[in-house]
Amino acid sequence: MRHLSPRRITTVACCFLAAFVLAGSLAAQAPGAKTAGSYGKCTQELPGVDFPGSPHGLFVLLFPGARVNAKATASLLHVPELCGADVYVQWKRVDRGPDANPRYDWSSVDEQMAPWVKAGKQINLIVWATGYGARANNTPDYVFSKVPSVDCPSFGHTPVFWDPGFIESYQAFMSAVLAQYGTNSSIGYIRFGLGAGGEIYPACMYALMDHGFSKATWRKYLFGMLDYEKSLNSPKQLAVGLNAFGNPPDLAFTAEIAEHAVQDGIAIGNQGLTSEDVHNDAAGRPCMADWCRIFRKYQGKTPLVLQTGGASHPDGTPPQGSVTEMLPFALSQHVQIFEFYVDDFLVAYDPSYPDYARYHDEYQKAYAAAAKVLGGN
Repeated sequence: MRHLSPRRITTVACCFLAAFVLAGSLAAQAPGAKTAGSYGKCTQELPGVDFPGSPHGLFVLLFPGARVNAKATASLLHVPELCGADVYVQWKRVDRGPDANPRYDWSSVDEQMAPWVKAGKQINLIVWATGYGARANNTPDYVFSKVPSVDCPSFGHTPVFWDPGFIESYQAFMSAVLAQYGTNSSIGYIRFGLGAGGEIYPACMYALMDHGFSKATWRKYLFGMLDYEKSLNSPKQLAVGLNAFGNPPDLAFTAEIAEHAVQDGIAIGNQGLTSEDVHNDAAGRPCMADWCRIFRKYQGKTPLVLQTGGASHPDGTPPQGSVTEMLPFALSQHVQIFEFYVDDFLVAYDPSYPDYARYHDEYQKAYAAAAKVLGGN
């Protein structure tokens, strides 16, 4: 997630064509109209996307502890273009340790899900074993008691991920998450963070060098965790959040992880979409973590997930840019699961939001066009 993490085939003509086709689908509608009946259902198979039986649609990001989440619940629950929400599972808040009875307390997750489920929306679960910021601490204390750890300003207290004690403990929690939610009809996909937050970035990388961090070590760890996820035979689609590290970023490494994930039947995603990706791809330069090239390579081979790297700028200000530019471009890349910040939807659907008066019509049209492709509720 570029909003927290350190961190375009498609040409300009392709992007304009995608935008023209999508906008054309709205020609018969009044500006800003929200006609749910014209959308395929979020929770049903949807012909037209690469994986009709896998999750698809627009989702809102409910980051842990974000005050704006209450605004999302108040303003977005019944928006038909919105399929649902991403809820974050913080490992430490759920897992009380092997000596506790009951060991797992899922209330923090269930409480976030409840209003959305009641409204008939779908939930994607993003599991965090670590977090962001100097005070972050999402790994349970019992794990730190047996696993070496480091601290750093960007990710707080962080375990040595490849330590056997961490791997064993986190894999047990992965299994517990699937046991709890794997048959829940309200759950779409589940993404297990393998590094920082819900991604593969090596949190506290420089501090971890004192414990043997190297690209080879990180690759072995990630491959092993992806293989374990495959072994779980999850009834829900699993996903991995791709990004890159190094200076310059090692895009070949990211491509290796993507290939391995696809081989394991795991959906691939990226959490850094900005309007710069549109322009970079058109100029032959890589998107953030090279997601554009990677996504084109695996179109039709696994579901594709894309999240913006921060709240959009409706006036188009770079680097983030406007949803009206990013969304048609990303749809042209066969993305079928989109995740946006709460603010991005408030621009379209909350009359009290500062940017609503000026930009709600164009944002509503962009979301409606996407819902015609990806489904609505």
